[in-house]
Amino acid sequence: MDRIYAHADFSSPAFKRYLSLRQGDGGLSVGGLTFEEDLEIFAGQSFGNILPVLSCGKAPDKENIGGPAIVALIHAAQIASAYCSVRFYGCRADDLVGENLERLLKNTPVDLKHYGIKPGSETPSTTVLSDPDADNGHGERLFVNTIGAAWDYIPAIVDHSFYESDICVFGGTALVPRIHEGLEAMLSKARQNGCLTIANMVYDFLSEKKNPGLKWPLGSSDATYSLLDLLIADREEALKLSGKDSIDEALDFFRQKGVGAVIITAGADDVHLWACSDRFLPVEPETIPVSKALGKAWKDPSRRGDSTGCGDNFAGGVIASIAGQLASGCKILDLKAACQLGVVSGGFAGLYYGGTWLESEPGEKWRLLKPYYEEYLKQNSIA
Repeated sequence: MDRIYAHADFSSPAFKRYLSLRQGDGGLSVGGLTFEEDLEIFAGQSFGNILPVLSCGKAPDKENIGGPAIVALIHAAQIASAYCSVRFYGCRADDLVGENLERLLKNTPVDLKHYGIKPGSETPSTTVLSDPDADNGHGERLFVNTIGAAWDYIPAIVDHSFYESDICVFGGTALVPRIHEGLEAMLSKARQNGCLTIANMVYDFLSEKKNPGLKWPLGSSDATYSLLDLLIADREEALKLSGKDSIDEALDFFRQKGVGAVIITAGADDVHLWACSDRFLPVEPETIPVSKALGKAWKDPSRRGDSTGCGDNFAGGVIASIAGQLASGCKILDLKAACQLGVVSGGFAGLYYGGTWLESEPGEKWRLLKPYYEEYLKQNSIA
């Protein structure tokens, strides 16, 4: 569950007192994620006392479904339900937050049969603080996360049906530590079953806390990368995972480690992509722009939401495009086409609060998104 505070002021003195002083110290990190218990140790206060300062004493602007995996999958299901079905594997606790979360999830087209309950814990949740004026008006946010029941979600819980999919997506596994540690074996099993493997990343605060400033691990070894058909990350995540200083160097690292294709987002800047495998049309390292139409819409105060979930919806758009290509019989996938739908999906998420759009009727989100998609194709001289 995301609790979204949409009007934080990252420049205020009250806010700055909780900002990180050095990597991994438990302080707040703009654009990054901090665990609640670490922030409490850093500040010497309970989060219950810290939050009123950060939120200026206001209630959340919205409570919504959050999480890199489920937000991406909900978006994919909403715009691709005509040609694919989407199952979510995860867990909640037997608490009020979990009940409310599942109630919201039941209003989405995602199959929840594999969404379980772990007793004796609390439902994973995130406090999202968003400053719409940060980053020169493009907006920025940060996250305070409670892992809760996700600590107890282990690879053995994920049954064989997961590996019977055409596409296996591993979303934000750094927030599900045991899955993250076992990623290599899970990817290997998916590959053996002929699944297309996709991982969309999230800020790995546990690794940053353990080894501040050092390269983040993925799975049990770098061999994990060779089992990925597609890696999706933002700029900071890509640099941390590769241990490099530039996007070009990060792309080269992933290529050397055997990743089939890579997409690196950079907020309001161009998207970087590369592909060289038998699953994708070859793409030399290149960039595609963000949507001008959505950039203009973001500047309209009457339409402005927040940037929460933009990256997750980007991933969902990419997944939906890939599913559509597979459903139409494509044997070799077009990464650029997938990125185009991703760009518009991510940009559209900035027009509402929180990462998840709850539809009033099936097809509503695609109906609203489609004009921006068509305009974006024209922008790139594709249509």
